[in-house]
Amino acid sequence: MTPEIAERVKETLTDLVAQDGGAVELLQYSNDSIEFNLLLSDVKCAECVMPSHFLEQITLEKSHVFFKDLKSVIINDPR
Repeated sequence: MTPEIAERVKETLTDLVAQDGGAVELLQYSNDSIEFNLLLSDVKCAECVMPSHFLEQITLEKSHVFFKDLKSVIINDPR
Protein backbone atom coordinates (compact mmCIF):
# COMPACT_ATOMS: atom_id res chain seq x y z
CA MET A 1 0.00 0.00 0.00
CA THR A 2 1.30 3.42 -0.89
CA PRO A 3 1.02 6.47 1.38
CA GLU A 4 -1.55 7.88 -1.04
CA ILE A 5 -3.73 4.77 -0.78
CA ALA A 6 -3.41 4.81 3.03
CA GLU A 7 -4.60 8.43 3.02
CA ARG A 8 -7.61 7.51 0.85
CA VAL A 9 -8.55 4.71 3.26
CA LYS A 10 -8.24 7.20 6.14
CA GLU A 11 -10.51 9.65 4.31
CA THR A 12 -13.05 6.87 3.77
CA LEU A 13 -13.13 6.11 7.50
CA THR A 14 -13.09 9.80 8.46
CA ASP A 15 -16.22 10.37 6.37
CA LEU A 16 -18.00 7.70 8.43
CA VAL A 17 -17.14 9.10 11.87
CA ALA A 18 -16.88 12.86 11.26
CA GLN A 19 -20.64 13.34 11.04
CA ASP A 20 -20.85 12.26 14.71
CA GLY A 21 -17.85 14.38 15.75
CA GLY A 22 -15.28 11.57 15.71
CA ALA A 23 -11.85 11.55 14.12
CA VAL A 24 -9.24 8.95 13.23
CA GLU A 25 -5.49 8.67 13.58
CA LEU A 26 -3.52 6.49 11.17
CA LEU A 27 -1.15 4.26 13.14
CA GLN A 28 0.39 1.95 10.56
CA TYR A 29 -0.19 0.12 7.31
CA SER A 30 1.32 -2.73 5.33
CA ASN A 31 0.72 -4.21 1.89
CA ASP A 32 -2.72 -5.53 2.85
CA SER A 33 -3.72 -4.05 6.22
CA ILE A 34 -4.17 -0.71 7.93
CA GLU A 35 -4.65 0.31 11.57
CA PHE A 36 -6.29 3.38 13.09
CA ASN A 37 -7.12 4.86 16.47
CA LEU A 38 -10.69 6.08 16.78
CA LEU A 39 -10.64 9.49 18.50
CA LEU A 40 -13.78 10.38 20.43
CA SER A 41 -12.60 13.21 22.69
CA ASP A 42 -14.71 15.83 20.87
CA VAL A 43 -17.80 13.63 20.56
CA LYS A 44 -20.88 14.59 22.58
CA CYS A 45 -22.44 11.14 22.15
CA ALA A 46 -19.79 8.40 21.89
CA GLU A 47 -22.51 5.75 21.61
CA CYS A 48 -23.78 7.53 18.48
CA VAL A 49 -20.58 6.65 16.59
CA MET A 50 -20.87 3.29 14.83
CA PRO A 51 -19.20 0.36 16.63
CA SER A 52 -15.68 -0.37 15.42
CA HIS A 53 -16.55 -3.76 13.90
CA PHE A 54 -19.11 -2.06 11.63
CA LEU A 55 -16.67 0.72 10.77
CA GLU A 56 -13.97 -1.84 9.91
CA GLN A 57 -16.26 -3.76 7.55
CA ILE A 58 -17.68 -0.69 5.82
CA THR A 59 -14.22 0.87 5.40
CA LEU A 60 -12.87 -2.39 3.97
CA GLU A 61 -15.73 -2.67 1.46
CA LYS A 62 -15.55 0.98 0.38
CA SER A 63 -11.76 0.82 0.05
CA HIS A 64 -11.92 -2.22 -2.25
CA VAL A 65 -13.19 0.15 -4.95
CA PHE A 66 -9.72 1.70 -5.20
CA PHE A 67 -7.48 -0.91 -3.48
CA LYS A 68 -8.50 -4.55 -3.99
CA ASP A 69 -5.52 -5.97 -2.02
CA LEU A 70 -6.72 -4.62 1.34
CA LYS A 71 -7.56 -7.56 3.63
CA SER A 72 -7.73 -6.01 7.08
CA VAL A 73 -8.86 -2.74 8.65
CA ILE A 74 -8.19 -2.52 12.39
CA ILE A 75 -9.77 0.24 14.47
CA ASN A 76 -8.73 0.69 18.09
CA ASP A 77 -11.91 1.88 19.77
CA PRO A 78 -11.56 3.56 23.20
CA ARG A 79 -15.09 2.62 24.24
